[in-house]
Amino acid sequence: QRWKSLEGEERECQEVMKLPPTSSGIDEEYMDRVSKIIVDGLKFGRCQGVDPTPWTVSGAATFRTGATDMNGNNINVGCLIRVEANPKANAFRVTTRTLHPLCSKAIKNVTLVSIKLAC
Repeated sequence: QRWKSLEGEERECQEVMKLPPTSSGIDEEYMDRVSKIIVDGLKFGRCQGVDPTPWTVSGAATFRTGATDMNGNNINVGCLIRVEANPKANAFRVTTRTLHPLCSKAIKNVTLVSIKLAC
């Protein structure tokens, strides 16, 4: 439900990344590493029960900034992420959604780099 509420071109950032031919491929062990990257490394909470296949990892987090709004309150940004693997194509699609386009892009980029390092 929250995923749909953040629909829109300005709020979503998506990229497909192919692993190098020298990688060992995408298997369940690799997906466990991706899940650990999302949960332990990037500090997202795993959204249990929303992933249609074992090749998908979804998470939610709040990005807490040091910036303040007009009332002096810290600005917090809700973030959603979905990482979908295609083992046959040896590729991942990373989709992020936030209210702020720059935040969506930054989370997507950090996730892609982290996945590349996992192979």
